[in-house]
Amino acid sequence: MKFFFINMEINKILNPKGWLIGLGVFVLLFSVSGVMGPESVAEMSWGDDVEITDEILAYESMWALHMIPFGILAITTALVVKGEELAKLAMTASASMVLIVGGGMMYFTNHYGYSNEGTMAIVMPLVVMGATIAMGVGGYLSYKELTAGE
Repeated sequence: MKFFFINMEINKILNPKGWLIGLGVFVLLFSVSGVMGPESVAEMSWGDDVEITDEILAYESMWALHMIPFGILAITTALVVKGEELAKLAMTASASMVLIVGGGMMYFTNHYGYSNEGTMAIVMPLVVMGATIAMGVGGYLSYKELTAGE
């Protein structure tokens, strides 16, 4: 009986709708700030040894601009889609973002010498990865609960 109540609490905490909205807002805020102020992102990302050029600023602005649709899609999905479909999309979005964050933000940035200096460069991808995995687990638990009677 105790496990049932713990499971109910976990399902409330890992509610896919809340995680999609939360991550969507997070992505939107950071992406818009990256488009509006690419200088600070470039300084953090490229390190002190690199001269920040217009090309680097354009790169940082475009990377941030390309992330904005992910935030919009996450929020829209959470508000429009319900039930099993929402659970499935939360799992799919989680897997996709793990690929982007794990592949793009963690592997390639280190592989090609993009800065990994400072706390933000190390902590931010780990926080995003953890939250993204939590959203996927929430989608799985929700799907499992919704399809338990089938």
